[in-house]
Amino acid sequence: MNTCRPGLLAAVVAALGLAALLAPLTEAHKAITSPYNFNDHVFPVVRDRCGRCHFEGGPTPMSLLTYIDALPWAESMREQLVGERMPAWYADPTGPLVKGGHPLSPRELDIIVTWATGGTPQGDLARKPPTVPAPPQWRSGKPDLVVPMAEEYTVPASAMEDSHEFTIATGLTDTRWIKAVDLLPGALSMVREATVRVENGPVLAAWVPGYEAIAAPSGAAFRLAPGAKLTLSMRYRKHYLDEQNAVKDRTSVGLYFTDEPVSGKSIESFAIDGKVGDEATSDAQTFGGSLATSGRVLALRPLVDQTYSAIDVHAVLANGRKVPLLLLRAQRPEWPRRYWLAEPIELPKGARIEAVARPAPVSPDDIPSPRRNKLQIALDYVAQ
Repeated sequence: MNTCRPGLLAAVVAALGLAALLAPLTEAHKAITSPYNFNDHVFPVVRDRCGRCHFEGGPTPMSLLTYIDALPWAESMREQLVGERMPAWYADPTGPLVKGGHPLSPRELDIIVTWATGGTPQGDLARKPPTVPAPPQWRSGKPDLVVPMAEEYTVPASAMEDSHEFTIATGLTDTRWIKAVDLLPGALSMVREATVRVENGPVLAAWVPGYEAIAAPSGAAFRLAPGAKLTLSMRYRKHYLDEQNAVKDRTSVGLYFTDEPVSGKSIESFAIDGKVGDEATSDAQTFGGSLATSGRVLALRPLVDQTYSAIDVHAVLANGRKVPLLLLRAQRPEWPRRYWLAEPIELPKGARIEAVARPAPVSPDDIPSPRRNKLQIALDYVAQ
């Protein structure tokens, strides 16, 4: 748990205020070399690729949806994009296709980088971009069942970060099948990560800001028994604006029902673990395990202890053939996700699941992550 430093908030606010006062002066003397401007070129990119998180009142401390909001962050945007830290989507497009995500195309990347380094022009004032409406509470529509935390949880003024685990009763009186799960944070600015699982059972959702509730493919679903309870693991981190405030949260979980699968089987999980801590090295490591049954792989959930420049996950069949499952690039520990495969992959019993993980060079921009002590790849599959 981190405690705040006295005076930090005042210093940050003062610095931001000074920057705001000086911005018109510095901008007036900056040469405009960019052929791209905010109104015509940059705005559509940040709206479509960044707007799920960077909106007023959203999970990040800054909006990027107006010129005035985006201008002070132009250089930071360039650094984050070039350093592959943002957008926080790490599926390599040269690997197996996955659903969701909002990665930038090479042209979109060029637009923002060129704009940021070329004078950050606003464009024709008469062509001001339209106001972007606030996103709906439930991006995938109203859930079939909403189950909130039993009571509010408070992160005290003395802490900037906190983690806590909650048990939530579903109140179900009969068996239900779940195709998708969403989350409605009570304190959107503070909730950084959440894992929803069936108590003593499978993971239903791995939520991070910008999360997209994707339905399990091919009629697959998770089984919830009568009286089932959910375990909600939350990680909180305050914005600097709230560093000296106590912040309350009461998050709700939204469940989307579907019919029982034809097979009558629930989605299961299988995990392989790598070495971490004193057992690990700075070199690439290979780890794996074998499937005890044949199955249809639907998704993969990587959990990492540090940033990895690349993680290659594949299955090795009895004849030696390798079947690619997932390829990740620059995966960071603070953004755990479930990657749903665009097309499920059938694997036979005994197939060996292998991962090759290559640690990235240590960067001063890396966020220390003492809470994360695993290097694990979990597969979500339906047994055949």
